[in-house]
Amino acid sequence: MDISKSKDILFKVLSCFVGVLAIIVVYVVFFGPLGNYINSLTVTRTMSVSASDKVVAVPDVATFSFSVVSEGVDVSSISNENNSKINNAIAMLKQNGIADNDIETSGYDLVPVYTQSGVYSINFVPTIAKYRLTQTISVKMRDFSKISPVLNSLSSLKVSNISGISFSVDSPDKYLSDARAKAFQKAKDKAQTMAQQSGVGLGKIVSVSDYSSGYSPMYKSASIMSAAAPAIENVAPVIQPGSQDITANVNIIYEIK
Repeated sequence: MDISKSKDILFKVLSCFVGVLAIIVVYVVFFGPLGNYINSLTVTRTMSVSASDKVVAVPDVATFSFSVVSEGVDVSSISNENNSKINNAIAMLKQNGIADNDIETSGYDLVPVYTQSGVYSINFVPTIAKYRLTQTISVKMRDFSKISPVLNSLSSLKVSNISGISFSVDSPDKYLSDARAKAFQKAKDKAQTMAQQSGVGLGKIVSVSDYSSGYSPMYKSASIMSAAAPAIENVAPVIQPGSQDITANVNIIYEIK
């Protein structure tokens, strides 16, 4: 074969190869995976808006605890005395319509009480002088009209002390959902107003985040009542649960066009 013809054929083959290669490169860069990756690096203009809203919830559960403390040298005797007082208190709670699952024994502590020397001495060896038994009961009340009578009855049953009372919402998720819906609508309205004022259009939502503060019960203090206190006419306390704010916060990011 003529050398010149061979060169022409080789040139044409190389030209075709380069042409095909160029087409492949163009496709990969502009239409294929590489093009999609490059497009993904393109900065998207966005608008971020935040809003918060709240709902007012009235507590429907009151929680408190009380203890009975007994001391003596004989464990059996102080146990019987303590159990008798606790059983009477629990019976009173049930008579006032408090369910079994709302009454919980949260503490049972039997500890020795040691003798103490009035004067410091390295030779003094403490011995057990007596024993102290403390039983603690935690109570949930859902009928608030009975809180005052129950607290008053506990004092007459020689309960040693009553702790602080807390008020809470039994199912806060519903209130939080309502607050979140209101906050979301407020954020959407805010985004539309900002877009109109800026002369841009809103695109699709890129992301939504919720950073709600959650819910915490309210606490109120209750007086400490002692079995050793002098006998006086009991006056039932007035208990006011008040109301609580449950707040939700949302952040929405829009594409703008």
